[in-house]
Amino acid sequence: MTAPKQDPPADWQERIVCDPEILGGKPTIKGTGIAVALVNQLLWRGYTREAIVGNYLHITEEDVEACRRYGEMAEQQRRSEERIEIEKRTPEKVADWRDRIECVPGRLGGKPVIVNTRISVELVTDFLEGSWTVADILDSYPHIRAEDVDACVKYKATGAKLSNFTWDDLNALMDADELRRS
Repeated sequence: MTAPKQDPPADWQERIVCDPEILGGKPTIKGTGIAVALVNQLLWRGYTREAIVGNYLHITEEDVEACRRYGEMAEQQRRSEERIEIEKRTPEKVADWRDRIECVPGRLGGKPVIVNTRISVELVTDFLEGSWTVADILDSYPHIRAEDVDACVKYKATGAKLSNFTWDDLNALMDADELRRS
């Protein structure tokens, strides 16, 4: 015996609204006033659809799925806009990376860092390669600017080393440390 065929979930546009009268126009589940951001935060924290529906009796699993899809769409759009914004900052419009990146022997082992900080190029570019956006970085490090992030990306694009140490250097240091301890 086969399971009954289920209807595909409705598109998020049928379930998500932005009404200025509800939560200041933030996206909510239609007819509930429950914020899409709240549902997505619960999903991100590992709650199942069933658990969310069990706690918010006014919504269905399809509503939760619509919130998830809306969140994915909004994130893709935000990343696309951010990419366009970075592309607008052409080399002619942004200071050369050399004005924003420095290597100071006593700072972070000589790694290239944003001028007058201990924030390495490697850290910033690793964040960008992960799930961080420029806005996330600027929120976490308010003393740097978007131009600093751009400079980090340009520096890495040159192919220059992100660290003064090679694996051979690190192995030699560890071998020397072992010799001192024995």
